[in-house]
Amino acid sequence: MREKQVEKMLVTVVAVLLLVLNVLMVMKYDAVFSVVAADYAKRLSYLFHVSGFDPNNYAILTEWGMKYDVLRHPLLPYLMALPASVNEVVMSLFGFNAALYISAMIVWFSGCVSAWLLYRIIHRLVGVVAEDAALLTLLFFSFAYIEVTFFVPDHFSLSLCLILLSIYLIGRAAQKGRVLKTWQTALLFIATAGVTLTNGVKVFAAEWIARGRRFFQWRYFLLAVVVPSALMVGAGMLEERIYVYPKQQEQQRYFEEHKAEMMAKARQNHQRYKHAPWVIHKGKALGQGGLLRWTDISTSRWDTMTENLWGESIQFHETHVLDDVLTSYRPVLLSYQSVWRYAVSLLLLLLFVAGIWMGRHHHLLWMCLLGIVPDALMHLGLGFAINEVYIMAAHWLYVVPIALSFLFVRAHGRWLLALRGVTLALMVYLVSHNLALLFDWMQQPIVSTAFWYE
Repeated sequence: MREKQVEKMLVTVVAVLLLVLNVLMVMKYDAVFSVVAADYAKRLSYLFHVSGFDPNNYAILTEWGMKYDVLRHPLLPYLMALPASVNEVVMSLFGFNAALYISAMIVWFSGCVSAWLLYRIIHRLVGVVAEDAALLTLLFFSFAYIEVTFFVPDHFSLSLCLILLSIYLIGRAAQKGRVLKTWQTALLFIATAGVTLTNGVKVFAAEWIARGRRFFQWRYFLLAVVVPSALMVGAGMLEERIYVYPKQQEQQRYFEEHKAEMMAKARQNHQRYKHAPWVIHKGKALGQGGLLRWTDISTSRWDTMTENLWGESIQFHETHVLDDVLTSYRPVLLSYQSVWRYAVSLLLLLLFVAGIWMGRHHHLLWMCLLGIVPDALMHLGLGFAINEVYIMAAHWLYVVPIALSFLFVRAHGRWLLALRGVTLALMVYLVSHNLALLFDWMQQPIVSTAFWYE
């Protein structure tokens, strides 16, 4: 009974916290995005600037279509089809665009489920007592960009929810001495990769740890790995061919028909925008074609890890809160104004490393760690989105409370009391620091970037 009560209290606390943040977010943007307008896409482009997050939920709920990158999010548009239809009815009957409200409900619900899943992973799979599992879950929800994840209209909230669901189901099966059935693995991968293609690797990583060499048995590997992967990649390519390619062809034809005019405009824009944020904040890419144009080989990896990956992801810098490096003059790399911020980061890092050491023989920890290797290679190796790497926090930060949970399992007596005290202090500090800056940002006026184009 006590465990159930702790679980309910935890989810209630997280639900209230995320409800407040979502209400404030809706209040901030309601006047500009709750209208039914022909220039809605332009409004989003000019007025929505929350770090590097995209307002794709608002866009697709207003007018359904391939608003996401279909190669990276092949099934996400279809998951949004039903709520988009509901909003279409609301707009036709009441002349009111409910995209903000529907998106808020989606990310709020994802946050509540994510809290419940993380708590169960820590409590049931690692074996941490209920109160300590709740404390570690609250620590996770005190991290800066975890809080942001669950009120912005992007895909990260659903991604995190599905990642935690995969870890819990695979870990729960392994705890009982069995593995998931082939169709269950395939279904988990399709759901997770369908929302964010690269996150499907996390399902395979967890299953690889759970199954060992049996992961590569030809029948399982073919039906659970190769076929679903081919389906997701193929779906993305097919969607691009059907929905994206015709628009590209139309743009290309228009360019050819107005080549002189377009070339003159391009030269004019080159001069006009050479000092624009999206130009000066872009690092040197490996190449200009295909996906290579999104890489970055010039941004300092050490400074990125210190200030952004392990810094901004967890505790906001005091200045430029939620500014977008591509639409504002927020520097790519900021420094904290107080050495105390770095002390907090170092303390949490030491606890994280100690947790990894204590859990080094536990399969669950390696399920999580192996799953974030592709993220590290993609963001820190190739430099994909490295200038705003903190917005990717939902794809990897869950490993921190899970790693810390192994410290709680191994600690006893005064060491356990000390660990609880330090974790509670960290959680209280991060909640107060991050929420104070968030609440202040919520009260700031919306800044338009229309001046760049008009």
